[in-house]
Amino acid sequence: MKTRANIFDMWIANNPTRLSPERTAKLELDQLRLTERNLQPALFAMPAFALVVSLLLVAWIPVHELALWFVAVSASSIRFCAGGVFLDLEEPPAATVRRWHVALTWLTVASNMIWMYPLIGFYFRCSETGQMLLSLVAAGSLSGAAVMTPASGRIIWAALVPYTLAMVVSPAIVGDPFHLGLAVLSLGFCLFMGYVAYNVHISAKELFLTRDDKIDLIEQLAAAKFDSDKTRQRAEAANQAKSEFLANMSHELRTPLNAILGFSDLMRNQIFGPLGSHQYLEYSNHISDSGHHLLGLINDVLDLAKIEAGRLVLRPVELALNESIKQALKLFEVRAADQQITLRHERDKDLPLLLADERAIHQVLLNLISNAVKFTPAGGSVTVFARNKPNGTLDVGVTDTGVGIDPDDIQAVFAAFGQGRHDISTPEKGTGLGLPIVRGIIEAHGGKVSLESELGKGTTITCHFPRERISAPQPAPMRLAATQSPH
Repeated sequence: MKTRANIFDMWIANNPTRLSPERTAKLELDQLRLTERNLQPALFAMPAFALVVSLLLVAWIPVHELALWFVAVSASSIRFCAGGVFLDLEEPPAATVRRWHVALTWLTVASNMIWMYPLIGFYFRCSETGQMLLSLVAAGSLSGAAVMTPASGRIIWAALVPYTLAMVVSPAIVGDPFHLGLAVLSLGFCLFMGYVAYNVHISAKELFLTRDDKIDLIEQLAAAKFDSDKTRQRAEAANQAKSEFLANMSHELRTPLNAILGFSDLMRNQIFGPLGSHQYLEYSNHISDSGHHLLGLINDVLDLAKIEAGRLVLRPVELALNESIKQALKLFEVRAADQQITLRHERDKDLPLLLADERAIHQVLLNLISNAVKFTPAGGSVTVFARNKPNGTLDVGVTDTGVGIDPDDIQAVFAAFGQGRHDISTPEKGTGLGLPIVRGIIEAHGGKVSLESELGKGTTITCHFPRERISAPQPAPMRLAATQSPH
């Protein structure tokens, strides 16, 4: 079975950096300060105890000898306030600590030898009763020293050695069986108290090292928190600056872009006469198409910047979702027919009105349907649904039978400009702005967005609206009625 000392030694061996020279000096100072605090009450206790012992020995020892011993004990007790200087020093140099430690150790030896003098000078002149009294006084003093001084290894030895010599040597010199037994008993008691003092010494070391580690850890955590807060503040400021930059630049870009679109439309429609060459007409169509695509991208960037900057302003009105969904689907009928994709609309009967921003909800539907059509192969289907929930909430979403999204990419597709790896299997690439805008708009309405997908089988994106956005009582859920949009 491993002893606490062995465990402590192994722990020190596995943590060599813990006892660096600076750490050793700090540990020695802490041990010495604790020992001196414990010994300070002895300044008054030892003279008082010596007076009582002198009165008990007066039957065997002359009064003048006892008086001299009492004066010597009282003078030596001043040593127990000498170490108090350490309580007033903040961080003395390591060399100073070592010098004080050595000095206080020798003062302790001298003080204990004076205190144990009766066991040598008075022992042989006392009766067996007086001898037992002296042994009892020494045993009590040794017990107190073992409890008060173990924090400092040197001082505990300075206490144990004089006590052990005095308690063992004098009975052994008498030599009769009784006193030899008393010497053996005293030796065993001293060894036991030495073992107790050693274990207390190990515990004191562990306590000081653990306390220092705790202080270091707290300081490191405080420094890490400060750095983290500064980094977070810089990141938030950078993100805010980025969002404001995007919002401002989007406005600046839209002004000349609108002029480009206007003039390209004039050229394409030949308002002021023929252009003179068919290629000019074709080029004007390319300019118009590219301009409209760029305008849509700029609008998406502007919307995302407003959402991230917290400047998205909602103007809620009561919406009939069925009508909003029909209008959104109508915009994709030609495109879906060209790609041989079936559009469906599933809705519960008697849907309540939705209290929401009409333009924002329209944008959500367009983004979801556009993504579904974009990533659904020929022969597939895209279904827009609106459903009452038993808890009084409302779900609106889109299901497709497209290529699906890898589970590892689900978080990425909701990040700005994030795209799933499914994009590589489709001819048309996305910008990575649609789903972040959808989530920002829905969360601004107090709702949330969920996505379920399986590679090769399709994706379902659902917008969950809370009860607060429902402006009419919820009827009991009805079976879904599926309708197919004409092509």
